[in-house]
Amino acid sequence: MIVTRTWLNEWIDLEDISTDELAARFNEIGLEVDRIESFSIPENIVIGKVLECEKHPDADKLNVCQVDVGSDTRQIVCGAANVAAGQYVAVAVVGAVMPNGMKIKPVKLRGVDSAGMICSSTEIGLPKLEEGILVLDESIGELKLGTPLAENAVFNDDLIELELTANRGDCLSIHGVARDLSAAFNRELKPFEWDEKEDGQIGIGRILQLEHSERLDIKLNYRAMDLKNLNLPLIISLRLAQIDE
Repeated sequence: MIVTRTWLNEWIDLEDISTDELAARFNEIGLEVDRIESFSIPENIVIGKVLECEKHPDADKLNVCQVDVGSDTRQIVCGAANVAAGQYVAVAVVGAVMPNGMKIKPVKLRGVDSAGMICSSTEIGLPKLEEGILVLDESIGELKLGTPLAENAVFNDDLIELELTANRGDCLSIHGVARDLSAAFNRELKPFEWDEKEDGQIGIGRILQLEHSERLDIKLNYRAMDLKNLNLPLIISLRLAQIDE
């Protein structure tokens, strides 16, 4: 079972508990920690917005973008096929040092000035989420232009892999792990709110729904879905990538 601090923190308050303390408590309650991996974003990588995106005059696979980074608008040449006007993106401004050691400097690309880099997820030290640049959305919080991604806990997280024994099927979910931590730290679980769409509303490819709630102490609800062109919120895509799904 793989969890992250920010994911667990949605279920139980862990703000004043370090990752080392969390790992020690996991081991104490029989949820053996197999590994811990930390993700962190370098300084000078900020939230930007692509205001304009035009084809490079002298290169078919390059685009010339005008990008608002909060303090001003920078011209950045980008070779990603998925870049487009209106996107919120991760921008490495001049002076940033990337995880691979590359320093971002003003350059000319095929004769056009470029001051910065619009980044993919792997270029800033995250797992691969999609082809091309990383497109941000509000699932990670408020998209305030110029805000360093190093300040966003979603991108600066600790991953914890637990080695579960066969009798701990109750911890094969994030809720199950948080429930054990709730008992271990004597802290209440945070309330979970789920607003289900009413039947009859147009959903995403709903083709079948079966429900049974009588003669049992539990309620069973089964649904079959036909999903096409599914677009996941960034926070879900990131967590799926972190757990190798």
